[in-house]
Amino acid sequence: MTYNLLEEAWIPVIRADQSRDCIAPWQIVETDNPVIALTAPRPDFNGTLMQFLIGLLQTTYAPKDAIHWNRGLETRFEPEGLREAFARYRHAFNLDGDGPRFMQDLDALNEQRPLPITALLIDTAGSETHFIKNLPEQGLSPALAAMALYTLQTNAPSGGAGHRTSLRGGGPLTTLVMAQPAEAGPPVPLWQTLWLNVRPAGEFASDHEADADIFPWLAPTRVSDKTSKTPMTAPADVNPLQAFWGMPRRIRLDFEQVAEGECGLSGVRSDLLVREYRTRNYGVNYGGNWEHSLSPHNRGTDEIIPLHPRGAIQYRHWLGLVQEIKDKKSQRTPARVVTRFQGENLEDRKNLRFRLWAFGFDMDNMKPRGWYEGTLPIYHIDDAESRQRFEATSENLVKAASEFLGNLRSCLKAAWFAPDDPRSKSTDPKPFQFLDAAFWADTESDFYALLERLRPAPNDATLRQQVYRDWHHLLHQYTLSTFHRQANTSAIAEQNPRRIAQAFRKLKSFNYKKDIKILLEMPLKSPNTP
Repeated sequence: MTYNLLEEAWIPVIRADQSRDCIAPWQIVETDNPVIALTAPRPDFNGTLMQFLIGLLQTTYAPKDAIHWNRGLETRFEPEGLREAFARYRHAFNLDGDGPRFMQDLDALNEQRPLPITALLIDTAGSETHFIKNLPEQGLSPALAAMALYTLQTNAPSGGAGHRTSLRGGGPLTTLVMAQPAEAGPPVPLWQTLWLNVRPAGEFASDHEADADIFPWLAPTRVSDKTSKTPMTAPADVNPLQAFWGMPRRIRLDFEQVAEGECGLSGVRSDLLVREYRTRNYGVNYGGNWEHSLSPHNRGTDEIIPLHPRGAIQYRHWLGLVQEIKDKKSQRTPARVVTRFQGENLEDRKNLRFRLWAFGFDMDNMKPRGWYEGTLPIYHIDDAESRQRFEATSENLVKAASEFLGNLRSCLKAAWFAPDDPRSKSTDPKPFQFLDAAFWADTESDFYALLERLRPAPNDATLRQQVYRDWHHLLHQYTLSTFHRQANTSAIAEQNPRRIAQAFRKLKSFNYKKDIKILLEMPLKSPNTP
């Protein structure tokens, strides 16, 4: 009997009464003690499971149009109805067995040398020095093996010659719209959050309707070696739903029947374990302008590039994740699910508040620098004119913050180093990484507080100017106090009181420079005083 991911109870969840459970995917809509959160043993697996469930709904249960989508936020779907819809693709979700296997090559790859299961986890980068020392001996249960497999295929980094990256490149950034109660009350069912990230079916219309065009493991792999007739797989070559089911790596899990075993990650008892897998290079090579509905993108003249995490996710990423930003050469746009959500009329959803959950691996080629995730509020404004003004003001606030940070960095460099010191000309950002991280973290709550003040009346010019003045005052005082703390941190022999005083005067002047005044609508001829 095969282990089928649409029928087995394998997804770890928390229910409304805070009890933990494992459910089959169709149980996500149960109303008796509903599911409110995922609780996988790793944060990247939680992100993976969210994308798995969203992709499953998008593929099998997508609304016909925006009207049906809006109704779906309130409709209580029957679990059996969802189970019936999923059953259409049951054959694509067998994790083991002789036929096609979920996210695995149709070829058994028996000629390949088996690798320890630790190499399937992105953060181990193929190493056997994972913090769970005996994980290869313990193995993974089918549930955890499925999570690890989907995580790798969805985030696949560079892996050497012919080991292809994910459809969105190595370590893509994923952003989801999350719902929460506006006031104290029962938690929002997870089903509602999943539905917020599903788009109308028409947006995925395609002439490629074969099951294998959606789930590539149902057919022989479109190999991408030098002799291949399909060296690259573009969006026009398959169904756009394959964005949720991309399979760049050729992998086969080796299942082992055991009398009694324990999963090395979850601790769950299992009579079926995966301790090894086999892989081969030159799998599906995704190219062209793929656009994933759960990722923000950079849009140039001829290409669309998914964004990737670069360090902690803070309000400095507001532009591009929550709202669009353009320059002369390109534009950074939020994920499709975010822009579509912001265009919906949610007047009758005042019992809910919404946040953006952003997460992903920060990759250095095949090595992960870290897993990052964070949330940012989404201020839904129905009126188009008010929303446009709100976004313009938000953009100016973020850009002004970047100007203040740049002033602080340049003036500290002038205080620390003499003009003839090579370090004064260095563009290496590493010495200032601690300063940057502290700046964005320390000013974040004030940024959101100002947006909360602005949100009810973004067209009120008096209110907007007061918000700008308060932001300028806050950032001016923050940079001055930070300068005082940091200016004397160099070695005593290198300190120069005169140089420090000159740099401090420059900082006070720079904080009133023309670019900042324009952004914050300050009179250009106003005196440079707080």
